[in-house]
Amino acid sequence: MASFRPYPVLTLLMLPALALLLWLGSWQLDRRAWKVDLLAQYAATAQAPPITLSEGICQGGAETGRRVMHPDLGEAAVSVRVSGRNRQGAPGWRLFSAVPACGGAEQVLVETGFEGLQTATRADDGAAPEISENLSLRFEAPLGTGVFTPPSDVAANMFYGFDPVGMASVLGIEAETLNNQYWLALSTGEPPAYLTQTPPERHLAYAITWFAMTLALLAVYFAYHIQAGRLKWRGA
Repeated sequence: MASFRPYPVLTLLMLPALALLLWLGSWQLDRRAWKVDLLAQYAATAQAPPITLSEGICQGGAETGRRVMHPDLGEAAVSVRVSGRNRQGAPGWRLFSAVPACGGAEQVLVETGFEGLQTATRADDGAAPEISENLSLRFEAPLGTGVFTPPSDVAANMFYGFDPVGMASVLGIEAETLNNQYWLALSTGEPPAYLTQTPPERHLAYAITWFAMTLALLAVYFAYHIQAGRLKWRGA
């Protein structure tokens, strides 16, 4: 039989802490399930037959990861430079040109190549060939910006995220015609970064960490009461 006399203040502090740790662990498990579903959905989309730019943009068939047939670049000689890495991981500038869609009502950015940085330390300077039939294209959301994203340098044609006004200025098109939902990116064969930066296994590891902290907190709580003589076991 156990005799337990909990410290009131300590217990009141303990309960919300336990609730928070349990919630964090459960939230990470939910995130893991969500990420598994996203990866499965992306894999199914990526394996679907390629569609034309018109079918994707004008007829609503575009999905992140959906392969796209190579559009006719025509005389699109002007490119905007977006900070990124090539397939070998070398830093540099991803090159995008604009192609018309939907009878010219919209313009879509299409990745056409890569320009390596002069400061790159890799043996490969990051140069990539112009777009060809061996390099597949896929629909992707344009690279977003955040608090720490450097500002665009329109005059130097240097962009660190999607900037429709600045990019349109470089490309010589109207900013309102530039599609801001998708661009066509060279496919690496791997899911995009937002799906792989925190894989499902990492969410599971985070959940285990939070649940382990819950057990550790409980162990400390009861050990403190045992040491203080407020938790005892005695025979019937």
